[in-house]
Amino acid sequence: MIIVPSVEKEVAVLGANYPDGVAAGERIARKDIEVASWKLPEQKCARHLKAYALGDGERDSIELCAQLEDIQALVTDDYLAFIAATRFGLQVWMLPDLVIHLVEKGYLKVDQAGDILEAIRPRYRIGVIEHSLERLQKVAKNVSGESDRTS
Repeated sequence: MIIVPSVEKEVAVLGANYPDGVAAGERIARKDIEVASWKLPEQKCARHLKAYALGDGERDSIELCAQLEDIQALVTDDYLAFIAATRFGLQVWMLPDLVIHLVEKGYLKVDQAGDILEAIRPRYRIGVIEHSLERLQKVAKNVSGESDRTS
């Protein structure tokens, strides 16, 4: 997982009074989350991104992902950034999508994912979380079905 310095500032520094900011800061300190230390060669998307009036973190993240070839997805909790990044042709996930993906890949247990989705519920419109919980149920069936076949 890679983040840009402006996201580190928003989440781990300015958000240090919040549990998710503390958790992010700890993961950055452990190097579980890498802070991009390189300068992008050019700002390919800058003109268009400026017109979207995004925050620094969202703008810089889209610019980074648009220029790196081995990025699986941009994760954002900002609807406008989601729209802008999609329009730039990026694979974009909202945080609930990442949670589901981590369960699919075996990095997160289904019950943990459900707890996370409930914890972030206030950040999203009800449809986002309800849809995610439904997706989690389908993933849970697939995960349990796989373990049943191997036992």
